[in-house]
Amino acid sequence: MAEATAQEKTEAPTVKRREDSRKEGMVAVSREVSSAALLGTFALYFVIAGQPTLASMEGLWHFSFANLVQEDFSIAFLTSRFRTVVMALLPVMLGIFGLIFIVGLLVSFLQAGLVFTPLKFQGKRINPLNGLKRIFSAQGAAELFKSLFKLGVIGYITYLTLRSEIRPILSLGGVSINDIFKFSFQLLASLFGRVAMALVILAVFDYLFQRWQLEKRMMMTKQELKEELKQTEGDPQLRARVRQLQREMSRARMMQNVPKADVIVTNPTHYAVALMYDREAMEAPRMVAKGADFLAERIKAIGRENDVPVVENPPLARELYTQVEIGQEIPENFFRAVAEILAYIYRLKGADVAPSA
Repeated sequence: MAEATAQEKTEAPTVKRREDSRKEGMVAVSREVSSAALLGTFALYFVIAGQPTLASMEGLWHFSFANLVQEDFSIAFLTSRFRTVVMALLPVMLGIFGLIFIVGLLVSFLQAGLVFTPLKFQGKRINPLNGLKRIFSAQGAAELFKSLFKLGVIGYITYLTLRSEIRPILSLGGVSINDIFKFSFQLLASLFGRVAMALVILAVFDYLFQRWQLEKRMMMTKQELKEELKQTEGDPQLRARVRQLQREMSRARMMQNVPKADVIVTNPTHYAVALMYDREAMEAPRMVAKGADFLAERIKAIGRENDVPVVENPPLARELYTQVEIGQEIPENFFRAVAEILAYIYRLKGADVAPSA
């Protein structure tokens, strides 16, 4: 039970995990957003470019069938007419496919940004068992529900659209080819627009679902999190050892400064702070070492070995220890108390000039 719990993905994905997943192509992309965008684009195309397209097809229609009875149906004639039809339809087809391509790229970019995924052969992708697992998984059930729902929405909207236009549809037998094309374009624009608006709602929910599912797939186990920390920051034990060595080196440098101190202020049982003052180079006394408990005893011992005066002042020692860092000059509120101690030390040494407060 403990092993199973350790393998549960309970940890939020790290920045590195997100970046690695993105490099592998794991991004939240909804096909329903692309479908809704393409249908909406087609609807706009028929509304905006429908009339020019219809006029182009009308001219092609008249050209293709004009004087058809007088022509000789040879291979050369049919080839020429076919080439003409293809060249006339080519700009329209290129425009439609170009529009599809641009909209597809734009929608993908808006959803996932710019992602370059290297092409790699994955044998598990062609494994029939894996395919069956995907079909009968929760994701497969969700995809089946979306497909059925989308099919039902499209079918219902198509039914409503055709039912509202049933009379014009039945009367198409008595109108010209141009009117048939014009009505067809208007009908397609209306149908695509309605379906696109309905699919927008499905696309929003599907995109949120894809985001949630991607976040769930990127979740990490505690062991995965530990392994990643080892890779990015090194072994925790090694890091702890490095920090210990850094502390020891810093402590050694601090101890080297104790003999340079002018006085060591102590709380006899807990704290010791070493202060140095050079009135020509400093604006205020500077702390060169401090320590608590065992380290405080070491500071006092080194001070005695080097004839550094040790003065007991528990409140001052405690406040200096908690408020001043090594290498910093003491704050102004400590000037008077420290100046009195230094003056006392200078008098003991027979100094003729004491530092002023």
